[in-house]
Amino acid sequence: MTEFGFLRARRRTPVAPAPGPAAPSAPTASTNSAVSDFLSGRSVRPVREPSGGFDPGALRSPGGTSAAGGAGGSLDLSSPPPSAPPAPSPSTGGSGGLLDLSSPTPSAPIAPATRGAADLLDLSSPTPSASPAPSTGRFMPLTNHDLGLPTIEEGERRILTVDDPVVHLTRMQSSAGGLEIQAFTPAPNQLLLGCAFETSDQLESIVLPGLHPQGPDPRSPIFRSTPQGVSVNLRAVKQIARFFVIGLPQTGNRSMPGGTLVLTTYGGSRMEVVLDTSATYGAKALLTGYVVEGRIVLRAEHDPFSGTLQQVAGVYGYDQMTWRDPFTPLF
Repeated sequence: MTEFGFLRARRRTPVAPAPGPAAPSAPTASTNSAVSDFLSGRSVRPVREPSGGFDPGALRSPGGTSAAGGAGGSLDLSSPPPSAPPAPSPSTGGSGGLLDLSSPTPSAPIAPATRGAADLLDLSSPTPSASPAPSTGRFMPLTNHDLGLPTIEEGERRILTVDDPVVHLTRMQSSAGGLEIQAFTPAPNQLLLGCAFETSDQLESIVLPGLHPQGPDPRSPIFRSTPQGVSVNLRAVKQIARFFVIGLPQTGNRSMPGGTLVLTTYGGSRMEVVLDTSATYGAKALLTGYVVEGRIVLRAEHDPFSGTLQQVAGVYGYDQMTWRDPFTPLF
């Protein structure tokens, strides 16, 4: 037990109790007297003299910085000196620029993109462009090309000679009323007139007096052929492509009887073709007509060629008709 002898010799030092808070001292008589004088109006409010307590300004150094520095500066209650506002930093292209509320720097305007298939939802006004070409609608005026051909005035009379065989009717003359074609011969009915024609849908046919007097549709004919002559309904001029007047002599030897072929329009214009007295083979070309852009071009043929009705029609391009005999077509 000798090796633990120091345990028995060790003493515990008593600890003195901590001093309690000092009891507040009673107010002095002088203090009570000053307060009672102030309340009774005999004196002014006593001015509290500065004591050696806490001075907030003592914590600030002469340079305006906190003497304690660091976190101690949070106790500085004086107004901080004004400083210049920080310059706005340009927004970067990264994710940090999403919270930048400063006004963006003005930049050059962006040129509008070219309108394409991806711009179908673009509601902006399109760039003005050249005005579109006028459409060829039903009520649009027809194109009028000047063919340089001679025309005839209303009420004018003209002879279609070998040197001047063509006349170009006006649009009104070609569409108003009808075109009347008659043969004036020394004796009645010495020359019958037939008319081959082609419609705008490329149908070829012929009208002949007594055999097939109306066509192409007998219920609403455009061409009529009678012993007095041929008439053309010009109100249906848009359905006509061309026509061809053929003379059929009724003399004993089938020669032309002479006389004059007369054409009259609704407005009173008169065109005349002098007939010869040459021998024929039964048929002879007298007059051709073509509809060009709604206007009729007439030509006196003065052709010495003659032949059967089938031959003469074929020579002038009417070769899509069938025939029973050289003078009788099939309808």
